[in-house]
Amino acid sequence: MKEVGGRRVWSLSEVAGAVFRRLEDVPSVWLQAEIINLARRGQRVYFTLVDDAGERRQQMDASMNAVVFDRLAARPKDGAQVQAYGRIEYWSQRSLVRFTVERLELTGDGLLLARIEELKQRFVAEGLTSEARKLPLPRLPRRIGLVTSGEGAARADFLKNVTLRFPPAQIVVVHSLVQGESAPGELVRAIAYLDGVLDVDVIVIARGGGSLEDLMAFNNERVCRAVAHATTPIVSAVGHETDVTLCDLIADLRVSTPTKAAEAVVPDAAQLAAHLARAEASLTRALRESTTRRRRRVDDLATRLGGGLRTRGSVADVHVTGLSGRLVSAIRRVQLGVPARIERRSVALDRATGTVLADARSRMERLSALHELLSPARTVSRGYAIVRTRDGDRVITDAAAARVGDELSIELRDGRVQVEVCT
Repeated sequence: MKEVGGRRVWSLSEVAGAVFRRLEDVPSVWLQAEIINLARRGQRVYFTLVDDAGERRQQMDASMNAVVFDRLAARPKDGAQVQAYGRIEYWSQRSLVRFTVERLELTGDGLLLARIEELKQRFVAEGLTSEARKLPLPRLPRRIGLVTSGEGAARADFLKNVTLRFPPAQIVVVHSLVQGESAPGELVRAIAYLDGVLDVDVIVIARGGGSLEDLMAFNNERVCRAVAHATTPIVSAVGHETDVTLCDLIADLRVSTPTKAAEAVVPDAAQLAAHLARAEASLTRALRESTTRRRRRVDDLATRLGGGLRTRGSVADVHVTGLSGRLVSAIRRVQLGVPARIERRSVALDRATGTVLADARSRMERLSALHELLSPARTVSRGYAIVRTRDGDRVITDAAAARVGDELSIELRDGRVQVEVCT
């Protein structure tokens, strides 16, 4: 600094140095703000921290190492609320003040949204949000289970609209907290009770709108898995049209309001009655027309059948007459041919009989000659003798077979002699 014409004149470097020394004394701090203008350039991520809490909008440029940013468990996006830890740095060359961030964490809705997104991606990977696994709603449920707050408007809206649309409907209401730390446990127990104990055909989970934090019970993992594993179809009627929870994505049907839920689970009785009346009238008309057509068809077939039978009868008479004539002619031809056939068969039989008898006579003569040749008498006539036992039952062929004292019969050519064995 120097005196020029009675003035204190500072150089830019002196001012920059003074600012730097002042900021150098400021310690590392935590700042809470909103992130905007998020961009990556090289090895740094640049963004602006904005705070609208005061009377005037405050903002400060900031940057962070890109590697550290990529390692964040939940990386923020534009508009996210964060808490940033770092130090204020002054770039004297361009007289810029920038906050250098060392740690960055989501807070408020930003943190909640990051957790919801992470859980959503897990559910998508497991197929829990797939339309293929979702159950169809019954067309006319006998009993409806309702899980909702005991004092909320959602309960009254649903009950009123179901009663107006379909008075015979039976509704089982299970009260549960729908926000706060105890809400997820109560919601899980209510779903399990209706799904496993009571015999209901459809379950409706209902509550009115609210902030993101108010609806976090329906982004709870336990609640979402209870909805996914239920064997009873579940309708989610949580929040308003713009409020979408993880429970909405996993439920078998998502509707925007409890009133829409009533319209989804029960038909309008008046419309149903009108539809049934129209269907009955249409069915009666169709049956009447069908009966008329069939009666005409039967009459037509009866007429055609009568004509056909008469025609067939005439044809059959002619055919039978022809067959009768052919049969008489055939019988006559057979009768005329029988004597000749009998004569031919008799001659053939006589011829065959003579041949058989001649063959038999010839065989007998050959056998008689052979018998004569081999006869024992023929053998004896040539000078041989046949020795037998006395009674003639056994022929003695070996000397050893005759014992001293045995009486034998010897057959000669001209008679028999009786002998006794001496030696």
